[in-house]
Amino acid sequence: MDRDESIYKLLNLVKIKSEVSLAKEKNIPLSVIKFKCEVDLGNSFHFKDIFEEIYKFLHFPLFLYGGSDSFLIFLRDMRLHESIVVFKKLQRKLLNEYDIKIDKVGISELHKDDSADELLERVHKYFVISKRVPQERIIYGTREFDFYNVEKREENLKVIFTQNPNITIYNIYEGIPIKERAVIVGYDNEVICFKTSRKRVSYLQKNEKFLYIKHEDFPSIIRGEIAKLDLNREIVCVHNLDFQDSSVIDRESIRVKPPKTIKVMIEFDKKMIADGEIESISVDSVVVKMDKNQIKKFKKIKNREFILKFRLFAKNSIAVDNISLNSKIFNILEDEGEIVFLIKPNSYTKMKISGYIEACEEEILKTLKIKNRL
Repeated sequence: MDRDESIYKLLNLVKIKSEVSLAKEKNIPLSVIKFKCEVDLGNSFHFKDIFEEIYKFLHFPLFLYGGSDSFLIFLRDMRLHESIVVFKKLQRKLLNEYDIKIDKVGISELHKDDSADELLERVHKYFVISKRVPQERIIYGTREFDFYNVEKREENLKVIFTQNPNITIYNIYEGIPIKERAVIVGYDNEVICFKTSRKRVSYLQKNEKFLYIKHEDFPSIIRGEIAKLDLNREIVCVHNLDFQDSSVIDRESIRVKPPKTIKVMIEFDKKMIADGEIESISVDSVVVKMDKNQIKKFKKIKNREFILKFRLFAKNSIAVDNISLNSKIFNILEDEGEIVFLIKPNSYTKMKISGYIEACEEEILKTLKIKNRL
């Protein structure tokens, strides 16, 4: 090891220990991400653009090279779940805009008893696991709980819910997350029972059977199916639990289902190749429902760019805005007959879509208030 390399490694070590010391001193969360991204030094401009994008997207964190095409990012003031959600958004952005796939990722968060070395060892452990698992996924955990170990999850959750029974529950009404605080009164055999208000139990009886549970000490959002409702005791029991790294409640923008049918045409290479109806829309995505036979053709060209054309309607059902959007496919839900398109509207079009969503949201919430009074 030459003198310059020794100084470089020493400076990195100082930065890491200082970041950990600061987080402990200020009592703020600190998440650490280790990921692999192959670097082509023959194309330095491409390399520079990608890492500048990462640096800006994550709001200029401590960003270090870990050797062997691996990198370390320290996200200050960010708990584990939030860091997972944010990094997933970064993954999608890099794939859609730069065709860069980052699928080897380990994440953990600082514990009050951690040394810098212990934190880095744990992050590296999850990074190594991510390279070994066949499916593409972020592997994560904390000092106390190894969430990748499914066999211990029941035990982990019992401890978490006993130490802190407070949760936030979310129920989706016409695409809008409706949230409320609740208290867990029981957990066993992957059935969660919580106490909430009589008004909320009454509302849940009339709405869809799924809801989402968020706990500040558990990095996954728990999606569950309502198994039992007790209006008199104000108790709700949820089973068929699904542990999700990110979910509908993590969206920054609300996605609504249009109250009136909106037809959409899909163009590729200046030719219309399919049509359908908008199932839901937000300022950054559009879900299109179409005939399943049409979906098959998208599998061959799913990584290309498409043009979506449709009209938004005013309250009196008169078409007021012609919309044309560049888009890329985020997901193909063949069984549901749906395709999720990521869109990049300009400022004017974004304003039009935002206005439409706000109008829909107002009408939906009015309907919800009437529904709750019945």
